[in-house]
Amino acid sequence: MGLPARPLPSSRLAFEELRERLRSTAMPVRGERLASALPALDRALGGGFTKGTLTMLEGPAGSGRWALATRLLAQGTQRGLAAVIDSGALYPPDLAAAGVALERLVIVSAAAPVAAARAADALLRSRACGVVALDAPTLRSSLWVRLAGLAHKSGALLLVVAMHAQTELAAVAGLRLRCERAGNEFCFHVRHESVRIPCSP
Repeated sequence: MGLPARPLPSSRLAFEELRERLRSTAMPVRGERLASALPALDRALGGGFTKGTLTMLEGPAGSGRWALATRLLAQGTQRGLAAVIDSGALYPPDLAAAGVALERLVIVSAAAPVAAARAADALLRSRACGVVALDAPTLRSSLWVRLAGLAHKSGALLLVVAMHAQTELAAVAGLRLRCERAGNEFCFHVRHESVRIPCSP
């Protein structure tokens, strides 16, 4: 005769409920494009950002890199779940004002680089989120290779927001987009093309 089943602790029960909810969400499709809703930029990218890739948004503070990441999170939450790994600077009301559906956004707090890498790993392996965004932690090359591989397998767009191009990160990025601000415009440099967009598009 077996032992009676013990009730799950509340934190474990919440985790199990979240896992079931994530499983019931439509999975991202690898190779599909996610439009930024900035027509000039989407044209330069051949229709938008390719899912299943690690994309680096690079530039100094105020260059529009996080503004662009937020637009992509907003597009991602229109279709399903998206996720952001918060290093401590996230302000959800700003995300909501930019069109992000907070009820479809998974927010994971992770200040330390290894914690951020583990969070990204778990989110990508869940295959539940179409877009995952994080500030670029300093990681070994092997960890960036692993995360790029997981993005490919899961069909998710992994957005890594960086001030400078780390060699280890740049080597595995499927797309590097350099962002800068020029007067009243954001300028996005992609491949051999520059796209200028007013600061409040």
